[in-house]
Amino acid sequence: MTASHARRSAANPAGNVASPAASDMIDMFAKRNPMTSRNRVETVGRLAARFAAAAVKLSVDQQKRLVAHGAALPKLLAQVAAQLDEARKAEDRLQLVPAKPAEISQGEGLGGLLTLEGARGRLSAYAAPINLEDWAGPVAGSTELERDHGVARSTLHAWQKQGAVIGLLKGVRKHVFPLDQFIDGRPIEGLGEVLKVIGEPRTAWLWLREPHPALNGATPLARLKARRAGEVAEAARTNFGQ
Repeated sequence: MTASHARRSAANPAGNVASPAASDMIDMFAKRNPMTSRNRVETVGRLAARFAAAAVKLSVDQQKRLVAHGAALPKLLAQVAAQLDEARKAEDRLQLVPAKPAEISQGEGLGGLLTLEGARGRLSAYAAPINLEDWAGPVAGSTELERDHGVARSTLHAWQKQGAVIGLLKGVRKHVFPLDQFIDGRPIEGLGEVLKVIGEPRTAWLWLREPHPALNGATPLARLKARRAGEVAEAARTNFGQ
């Protein structure tokens, strides 16, 4: 154990999570990307360290929600980057405009404190429920799979226990299964390896359905159907740190 690792271990007792130092992240990216310029590696390493430092400050529930919806993070980060670009451009434009005397005004203030019920009411007005099928595609329960696709319940249960199929919780206890993961009544080859790497079924299915830059813009699910399981497993290990 290095001196820096020892210091971080002493400062973070069991139960706490220490964010990695920028130097550690830079070293990791440098080893994984030996052909990439040092300047690019250092930039990415520092950025990853900042993301990690922000993530460990979140609550466990917040962290789990981000993991469950990890496929949406690239789009959200791109939107943040675009907003920062616009803000920088706005600042550049302001520097070209002659300064005007400041106008003194009085704002409306923060207003009164909301009650818990009032706050929940406002949140519910903004929140829009999303049906599982809207993001997961067509799904079926064990009864429908046996009746319409010839997949016996005992076989489906065995596949789920082995981690060979993805089951999504719908409601409190019922599991449904995305139909796109089956070919001729059997799970696609390589699906189990992806689920093993990612761990969480919802995150795995979201990731499988999103276009991936390392797969030339194809979805990992399409690559599995094209019998490119090795490429998909490697992309999963790269994205999820294994």
